[in-house]
Amino acid sequence: MMTKHSIDINCDLGESINPQQWEADSHLMPYISSCNIACGGHAGNSESIKVTVANAVHNQLKIGAHPSYPDKDNFGRVSMTIGEQELRQTLRQQIESIAEECQRQNTKLHHIKPHGALYNDAAANKELAFIIAEEIKHFDAHIKLMGLAHSNLYSAAQELELDFLHEGFMDRNYHANTHLVPRGHMQALHKTLEESLTQALNLAKGQAINSIEGTPLTLKVDTICLHGDNPNAKDIAQRLYQLLREHDIEIS
Repeated sequence: MMTKHSIDINCDLGESINPQQWEADSHLMPYISSCNIACGGHAGNSESIKVTVANAVHNQLKIGAHPSYPDKDNFGRVSMTIGEQELRQTLRQQIESIAEECQRQNTKLHHIKPHGALYNDAAANKELAFIIAEEIKHFDAHIKLMGLAHSNLYSAAQELELDFLHEGFMDRNYHANTHLVPRGHMQALHKTLEESLTQALNLAKGQAINSIEGTPLTLKVDTICLHGDNPNAKDIAQRLYQLLREHDIEIS
């Protein structure tokens, strides 16, 4: 009997205080299964959180918090020098802002995925990864940590006995050592949608993808990121949804 494949598709949403963007986000939701909601560190406010949680509940999505360095000026995409206690405090505040809204709307927070520079720094820095994992466990040990597959975030989750969601990227290139090619590199992103779709399909099937060094790379992923800030995000989501259905892969 053939093994039936399934994959989670996640998207970072609620990253604007513009109601038109909230509407655009809602149009993506039928084609994904998880969302990571900005919680005020890099973007978002109480109203964007409220609307995005409501839309996620309506579309039966798993809801995640998307905390970042407290840096709206740079959209959380620049590494920060920040004291440990200050970082722990902002993580708690950001996570609580999503969890409290989930409680008000009779749903639960499912996972936490760091954003931007915090995500990348924690993937490479074991001490930072442990700070994030410790704050999650302190808040609620049943909440899952989502992070870069095979990174320090996974090691921290393992040691602290947190469930971990290995994340892969459809539109990003990888080095042979499983690290993402940095965004400043000319080969950071795929140049065509077809390349991204092929990579997503291979990740969903557990098949090898190509690293920029030319070495085949096989990653175990539980979830694939679809970037919601792409101007063509809805079209990409629809294409991915259809491709996975054609290959009998369930989005779950």
